[in-house]
Amino acid sequence: MGVTQGPVAGIPDVRFCMSCHRVIAKDKPEIKKVAAYLASGEDIPWERVYDYSPTAHVRFNHAPHIRAGVQCSSCHGDMTQQTTASRVVNLNMGYCLSCHKQRGVSVDCQTCHF
Repeated sequence: MGVTQGPVAGIPDVRFCMSCHRVIAKDKPEIKKVAAYLASGEDIPWERVYDYSPTAHVRFNHAPHIRAGVQCSSCHGDMTQQTTASRVVNLNMGYCLSCHKQRGVSVDCQTCHF
């Protein structure tokens, strides 16, 4: 399940990454690390860049945002310009409420909090 069907965008499996990187940039140090994970049969231990504190009781579902035409870059910045994912937007309540109001989306607490 991916970003268009459910709550989680998903992080690529090492085999997916290496489907291109077997030939593209294969001599770069970071790609060699990815190749080593594939060779060992391990998944890459990705580190989350965006997450909500458990105390915020936020549930976020990517799918309705994608269906509404919200571009990934709205919340994650221009990933085509990043070589390493970094947090470029402070996804706090004010940011989310502002976007919901601009788009005429519910700002009822239950929309995002459980």
